[in-house]
Amino acid sequence: MVLFSLSLVASGLAFLAGWFFLAEAGQQYHQRVGGRVSEDLRTQFVSASQIQLTLTGVIPSLLLLATPLFGMPWPLAVIFSIAALSIPAIGAKRLRKRRHKQFIAQLPDALLALASSLRAGANLSQAMMLTGQRQPDPLGQEFALVQGRQRLGDDLKTALEGLCERFPSAELRLFRDALVISHQVGGDLAGTLETVSSTLRERAQIEEKVQALTAMGRLQGKVMCLLPVAIGGMLYLQQPEVMQRLFTEPLGWAVLGVVTVMMTIAILMIRKMVNIDV
Repeated sequence: MVLFSLSLVASGLAFLAGWFFLAEAGQQYHQRVGGRVSEDLRTQFVSASQIQLTLTGVIPSLLLLATPLFGMPWPLAVIFSIAALSIPAIGAKRLRKRRHKQFIAQLPDALLALASSLRAGANLSQAMMLTGQRQPDPLGQEFALVQGRQRLGDDLKTALEGLCERFPSAELRLFRDALVISHQVGGDLAGTLETVSSTLRERAQIEEKVQALTAMGRLQGKVMCLLPVAIGGMLYLQQPEVMQRLFTEPLGWAVLGVVTVMMTIAILMIRKMVNIDV
């Protein structure tokens, strides 16, 4: 009876300790991940609360923790559950990357529109305002933000530095330097912008050719990375007793570790080969 009481008390204390640990971990996740990702999305003009972002990561993680009830090995369920917590950060990163790509694609047309406004007699501030109003998002939003910062007292260089921090790229730095130098020393700014626009178009064409030439290599890399996982899953469905040893024995853990390291090295090498800077 005494042993039963002690075990019951120990179980209760362990449950309370685990509950407080999970509550503290959830609070830290909500504050750090939710707050950081929410701020990142806010800079991209995307509205999302911390609670929504936290649930986006926590709910898939909890669902994956329940997959061992349906036959998935528990080590894989734990790994996938931990990986699911990064869904908000990965989603924000993909949105930022897509927004960056759209901005750079719109920049040559915006420079031509800016040059046309300058040739029509508008000053630089008016030309940027008109270009921002006529261009689609995200470029229109960013140009409007630059105008807003100038109205609050920032000079042109400071406002453009903030734009370059949000979209770090060689194309935007070239645009910034052209504007700042022409604003300081004078000259034919419209002609300079037309030259920069032509340069950016040629650069984009070369990058598209590089992407087309390296498409096969990138696809092969994805296939080679997914192939071991697919084969392992098929073998686990056919012979679960044999494959279970990979997760329950030290030798199986070593094999998984070696495979993970080799696949990581292969991914890094493939990315290095196909990542060609123009």
